[in-house]
Amino acid sequence: MRRVLALLFMVSCFGLSAQEEWYLDKPIVQITFTGLSAIKENELKPIARPYIDKPFSMQIFYELQEKLYALEYFESIEANALPGDDEKKSVIVDFKVVEKPSVSELILKGNRNLRKGEILEKVLIKQGDMASQSKVNMDAEAITALYREKGYMDARVRASLEPDKEKNTVQVVFDIVEGFQTTIKEIRFSGNSFASDNTLRKTMKTKAQALFSKGILEESKLEEDIRLIQSYYGERGYIDAKVEKVDRQAERDEQAGKNFLILTLYLKEGDQYAYGGLGFSGNQIFSTETLSALVRQKQGAVLNKTKLEADFQRVADLYYENGYIFNVLNREESRDEKQKTITYTIRIMEKDRAHIENIRFKGNEKTKDFVIYRELPFEEGDIFSKKQVLQGLRNLYNLQYFSSITPETPPGSAEGLMDLVLNIEEGSTANINFGVMFSGGDSPISGMLKWSENNFLGRGQTLSVDLEVSPLRQMISLSFEEPWMFAKRWLGGISLSLEHALVTRVYQDILPPIFTGDEDNAVPDPFTGVYVDPDTGEPSEESDKITDYEYALRHGQAIAEQYTMDYTLWRLSSGLSSGYRYYTPAGWLGIRSQLSTNLEFIAYDDTLYRPFDQEVRDNQDLWSVVNKLGITLYWDGRDYFWNPTKGFYLAQAATFTGGFLGGRRHYIRTDSTAEGFLTLLNLPVTNSWSLKMVFAAHSALSFILPQFGMDEPVTVPTDLLYIDGMTVARGWPLMKERKALWDNRLELRLPISEQFLWWTFFLDGATAWYEIADMKHTVLDDFFFSLGGGIRFTIPQFPIRLYLAQRFRFDNGKLQWVEGGLPFLGMKLDFVISLGGGLYGDMF
Repeated sequence: MRRVLALLFMVSCFGLSAQEEWYLDKPIVQITFTGLSAIKENELKPIARPYIDKPFSMQIFYELQEKLYALEYFESIEANALPGDDEKKSVIVDFKVVEKPSVSELILKGNRNLRKGEILEKVLIKQGDMASQSKVNMDAEAITALYREKGYMDARVRASLEPDKEKNTVQVVFDIVEGFQTTIKEIRFSGNSFASDNTLRKTMKTKAQALFSKGILEESKLEEDIRLIQSYYGERGYIDAKVEKVDRQAERDEQAGKNFLILTLYLKEGDQYAYGGLGFSGNQIFSTETLSALVRQKQGAVLNKTKLEADFQRVADLYYENGYIFNVLNREESRDEKQKTITYTIRIMEKDRAHIENIRFKGNEKTKDFVIYRELPFEEGDIFSKKQVLQGLRNLYNLQYFSSITPETPPGSAEGLMDLVLNIEEGSTANINFGVMFSGGDSPISGMLKWSENNFLGRGQTLSVDLEVSPLRQMISLSFEEPWMFAKRWLGGISLSLEHALVTRVYQDILPPIFTGDEDNAVPDPFTGVYVDPDTGEPSEESDKITDYEYALRHGQAIAEQYTMDYTLWRLSSGLSSGYRYYTPAGWLGIRSQLSTNLEFIAYDDTLYRPFDQEVRDNQDLWSVVNKLGITLYWDGRDYFWNPTKGFYLAQAATFTGGFLGGRRHYIRTDSTAEGFLTLLNLPVTNSWSLKMVFAAHSALSFILPQFGMDEPVTVPTDLLYIDGMTVARGWPLMKERKALWDNRLELRLPISEQFLWWTFFLDGATAWYEIADMKHTVLDDFFFSLGGGIRFTIPQFPIRLYLAQRFRFDNGKLQWVEGGLPFLGMKLDFVISLGGGLYGDMF
């Protein structure tokens, strides 16, 4: 009947008699719309486009009309057939439409206990949308569900449309009757003898109202609790136990304006059974011995249903991981009611291995197919392996291109063949990182801006521009990386940068005695090189073993700022990088290298200053070439690179400057790094938040060594190691120009919002040596410790860390607290702001 009415409607709309239906079977050259206002014609083109050039028929018109009405945009649609040319050999179909009114405002009435914003988050219809009663009714149901989640079990919501015909708009009004909030007063049990009431209450997530519980009844959570209770019994041999019904006894307190609820769960425990064993039937591919080795539950013990399911899944996974995904596995049980034992048999119907016929991707509008395909450890024609599919998904998630990846495995074109379809939702791959840091000292304010596109042109390449600005340093750099070369995981990159810096607190030698650099006892100002006995004022017997400068260092003394100088540094750099990584079940093994050439210029006023470092003196007002080759070997077993919760990272890096590369400076820097990550606790608290504790440990040891064939390294102060007080020994002042550094950190992190913000509590301990030979004298007193906590933003666009640190050291084995400049709860702490860096998510 509907089809007949549609055809009659069509004839009347076109206003033509049956004898004048000239437009039938004529090609459609255009489909137009008149009367559009809020709706853009571009939104309708995808519907009209498939019908262009098709011969016009009443069936086509019917399909078009159905699709347009299904949008729920229009009150009415009229159609006209217009000649597409003078000879009427083609047709233009013009639809004259009357739009449904659009939403001008959303109005809530009667909500007193829930915020407007909280309610509107559940509403799908928005201002400017086309309104229909069916849409707003669905939103009313969503609001009702929200109230019931909050314990308002009697809440009612009615949606209505109030039109403004002149403007063709409507106000959507939600009339809310909240009723009384219902809280759980008590949870009772009936029929339980094996488990006590308190034991069952602890098993449940639903709680009665108490100091730390709101006592809100959520039906979805109660259903989960029923499963948890039945699982509790099933793990203890009561495999028939079930919650037969839940009784709700309501009590109303008019004065308090609340409903109280007493929940009673009626249980049937059944009998307790022992485990009689698990056998196999029909298995030819894998022996019974092989399958039995996967069974963990011990025969004769109390039957544990959870362990039984895990054993069954391990058997199924063995087949699936080897490509036998079409096998049928049925579990049968045999009960001995006299002995109260249950024996199980897995009957297996074995079939041929499944081969992947096609691999297809859906939803990747930007990312090229080959970028996804190359991350999969399998290809078309391979035997299907569940383990390899999961590894491929991890590889894709670690690219950080996709927010969601859902696999499907439809059957292929013949028996034994299957397709693998990956439904992909792409995320943002363009990052703009920016920040301003206030750190005090020589550079109180610094800022950074970084733009990077991690999936450039959808080809998996990285293009980035960095800009750093502070009173002491200005730098701009451009880099490009291709992660796959020669169809392998072979990385290649290029970078260019320009830097201008003011290098501060450089040691001088302008006061007598003046050293040329050849002396064994050369020391910076204000030291003389001779250790004087403080009691006699004469050179000590130790003078031939230690200088006054070395003595001061060992006792924690530093050179006063008035004895130091500054110089200006310009640096123009270009670099090439390369690397390769290989996946193993224990993590990624890789190598990365970088070759760079730097042009550096040092400038200072030699009428006022004389640097202690001979290399700085020799390069004054000269452009010098500095060549570097860096090589890093690493083993990365972290679960996720950008925010690991388990695993480890081990790396050994070496940077060769000068030597066989040529140039002005000559030294070798080594960096040994070890990190470990462990989730101590992961307890779901709400649907969107879990109480999680992640422990992380970091240790790194770095050295500045002489080049091959040289007695001493040839460096300038900026080449040497230092304790920065922001990521190394947080809270301590800057300590520069060391040739060895040992940095240790422990962190405990808890999420505030897991994707954005974490609490961080830390213990740092670091020490540094001016000369590597000094390491043999190291004692506990040489370490700089700090203890504290703060917050860490984990979003790339805002990589800020804010900490409060309490410094401490040991003096002859006795703990000595070091006061900071910020009073806090009776203590004097140090406030530390760092930009990026630190544990978690940093790529080495």
